[in-house]
Amino acid sequence: MDEQQTSPAKGGLRLILPLAITLCAALFFVVALPKLLTPETPEAIELTPPTCDIAQGQCTLRQDGIELTFELTPRPPSSASPMTASLTTQGINPTRVSLSLEGRDMYMGLNQTELQPAAAELWQGETQLAVCTTGSMIWRALILIETENKSYRTWFDFEAK
Repeated sequence: MDEQQTSPAKGGLRLILPLAITLCAALFFVVALPKLLTPETPEAIELTPPTCDIAQGQCTLRQDGIELTFELTPRPPSSASPMTASLTTQGINPTRVSLSLEGRDMYMGLNQTELQPAAAELWQGETQLAVCTTGSMIWRALILIETENKSYRTWFDFEAK
């Protein structure tokens, strides 16, 4: 048998080995690399939402030395109308505040707004609710507050037409 000829098993191995290495590298880049590059963020501390109705006026949450007052204007909130979201913070020094308006019982798409510092302890942003075909629905204003070393999360439910 000629030494330059190879058996079919060795030829198949030459094809499979580079393919296996390529698949492993692709798997690493798709699964592991994003996890390695994403900074570790601590899980947000859940603040108990108050039982007030922001459709009627501002709501204040007090917990563990933190006071948050949230308001949507004009009132009552309504679909497809511009609104100003305002959050006053005390006992906490946010570096970032974000608001997500979500249908509580029905997915209504992504509706996220970064609130900007407007004055001492006051964060504001412009937003609006998506149109709901059922006429009236319960919305959830989900607020995420980031500080230098902690994150806090709470929400306020309200009805809008």
